[in-house]
Amino acid sequence: MNDTPAPGASAADSAPSLRAYLGLYAAGFVEREQMIATVAAWPFETEEGLDEGHPEPTHQDNTLSVLAAARLLGQVTREDVAEIQRRIDGPPDDPADGAERRP
Repeated sequence: MNDTPAPGASAADSAPSLRAYLGLYAAGFVEREQMIATVAAWPFETEEGLDEGHPEPTHQDNTLSVLAAARLLGQVTREDVAEIQRRIDGPPDDPADGAERRP
C-alpha cells in the first residue's frame, strides 16, 4: 500500500500515517531524536474494532498498536519506545519544586 499523497494534495486530503512515518525512520530517512519528538506529540487515535485474530487494527494507522507493532518488527527499539512514553507522560513531578504529586 502506498501512503504517499498524490502530487498537489493538501494535508487536509489525507491524514498523516504513523505506520508510514515509522517505516521512514526504519529505512533511515528520519533521525532518531526527530522521530522520538514527533511520535511523542503524535495525535493517536482511539483503537476501534479490535479482533483477537487481528491484534492490530489494520485499517488504522495512528494508534498505539502501530507503535507496538513497530517495536515487535524491529523498526524501533525498546529504548525508543521508553523515551516516547516518558515524553508522552511528561516530566516527573519533583516534590522539591512545590508541585503536587499525581495520584
